[in-house]
Amino acid sequence: MIIINTKIKNKKEIMNFVNKHKSIKHGLVENGSSTYDSHNLKNEKVLSNICNTFKKMTDNKFEILELWFNKYHKGGYVKPHNHSNEDVKNKYLAGVYYFKKPKDSGNLVIKEKEIDIKEDDFVIFDIADTHYTTKNLSDQSKIVFSVNMKEKKYDR
Repeated sequence: MIIINTKIKNKKEIMNFVNKHKSIKHGLVENGSSTYDSHNLKNEKVLSNICNTFKKMTDNKFEILELWFNKYHKGGYVKPHNHSNEDVKNKYLAGVYYFKKPKDSGNLVIKEKEIDIKEDDFVIFDIADTHYTTKNLSDQSKIVFSVNMKEKKYDR
């Protein structure tokens, strides 16, 4: 697991994008919404700083396959899950970026270990790791961007 805290320069533009972009109900997200089933946001120019930060965390050895965001309103959380797939020939990672994280809005739990998350935290972990969040007890919404990443293959 890798955790860094870094400020993204264009947060105001990203917030405008989030506010204009439709997110919908998702089976893993309680009292919130997601763009996971409706949009892959990896090619959105306004979000390139987020993608580039995730890639830099892997020394550019991984590429972004999917990028989406979830909104969690008061009482909202994501249920336990992982991002495993059938591909055993390649290495995959999952990641989360805590774009908006009000006080008491819940933490990330990976492999039953609770991580004290702060706004602007980026976390990368193995896609097979079961993870979830604790409830958002704040009156404000929490906004989290998530990625799935695949190791780049180079010809030798």
